[in-house]
Amino acid sequence: MTIEFDREDTIVAPATPPGSGAIAVVRVSGPAALEVLSRVFRRERGRGRMPAFRPVLGTVLDAAGEPIDRGLATWFRGPRSYTGEDLVELSVHGSPAVVRALVEACRAAGARPAEPGEFTWRALRAGKLDLAQAEAVADLAAAATLPQARLAARQLSGEVGEALAPVAAEALDLLADVEAGLDFSEDEDLGPGGDEIARRARVLAGRLEELLAAGETAARVREGARAVLLGPPNAGKSTLFNALVGRERAIVTPEPGTTRDLVEETVVLEGMPVILIDTAGVRDATGLAEREGVRRALRVAEGAAVVLEVYSLAAAWRPEGPPAPGRLRVATHADVPWKGDPAPGSLVVSPVTGEGMDELRRRVAEAVGAPGTGPLPSVALASARHRDAAARAADHLREAAEMAMDAPGELVALPLREAVRALREILGDVDAERVLGRIFSRFCIGK
Repeated sequence: MTIEFDREDTIVAPATPPGSGAIAVVRVSGPAALEVLSRVFRRERGRGRMPAFRPVLGTVLDAAGEPIDRGLATWFRGPRSYTGEDLVELSVHGSPAVVRALVEACRAAGARPAEPGEFTWRALRAGKLDLAQAEAVADLAAAATLPQARLAARQLSGEVGEALAPVAAEALDLLADVEAGLDFSEDEDLGPGGDEIARRARVLAGRLEELLAAGETAARVREGARAVLLGPPNAGKSTLFNALVGRERAIVTPEPGTTRDLVEETVVLEGMPVILIDTAGVRDATGLAEREGVRRALRVAEGAAVVLEVYSLAAAWRPEGPPAPGRLRVATHADVPWKGDPAPGSLVVSPVTGEGMDELRRRVAEAVGAPGTGPLPSVALASARHRDAAARAADHLREAAEMAMDAPGELVALPLREAVRALREILGDVDAERVLGRIFSRFCIGK
């Protein structure tokens, strides 16, 4: 995707999700926003210029000028608006028919439909947000858990820029000092010495590596961690899954092989969104569907943060040896007669009586590195894109430090330029259309 938005256009889109509701909001932004408003909205009181930053009651009109609703219009005068330009929000009743008619009326009045993320893109271009904050808008809208929403809110407040902007500025200063030295003869020697360049580059690389380490927990919260339930048929996986989820999400029957496909649900354990995945019973399956289910179960377990090896105390089979790293052995059916002792390292549970369930939740949370109930230490590098760019910047700074003592300044400047470029990718201080296209393709219409 290439960003080809036209700032001279006036754009329109619903800012609320599709479907019926109590209210809906339609946004109009651009140089002709007030003109569009004058054609789709008739004030019930007052004359003259539309007041700024104050909701006004009036009649909402369709493209033919016929009344379709009563609602509120608010004019956010640029540059004191989300997009930095004149922006109007129309609040109407949440009828899909009314919203469609209002958007069509705005189009007839001269606005074009907004592209995904175009409102936030305009805010970025107007300097209202940096690129990391713009990404946080999409993350906040898509947050599935409260910890993810809190993380996105902190990013939106500018925490990423506060942490990285000083590093980026110092890296740019170092590059400028190195390049300034290239403009003078060796006799003048006005640039910093190799040892000074190496020291400053290593310090900056170390600060980035500290931020990367501090942001690991936030990265897990943002993405969620996978916990896969794996075991033979009738081991009680689906019953255990439902108990952890807190509702009847997976089908449970006495018939072996009931679960054929992957069943997913997200729960929050000690501040960590955990994606629980129930799988087909692992055995030598005969049918095509069950064989595919077993294949998917084994495949998804390979990429999990933790695998719950589930088996039943009511059956004779037991796993052998101690559990492997990244695996948590769980013995179910503690409430029925056992056919032998639990296997070594097992946590004995019963979803029916609740025995061992709190301890199981605690151990899963521990296995996935849950942060607990306290605030995250840092959210500066929670995004995979941010982490990749920061890691590249740190590598380039280390490379510059190693070259500084022996290589000429022209060569030392090369990795420094790449480090600065990588940091600017995070904050958006670079003309990187490919990066912008990848980011804004995730946005919904109206954001």
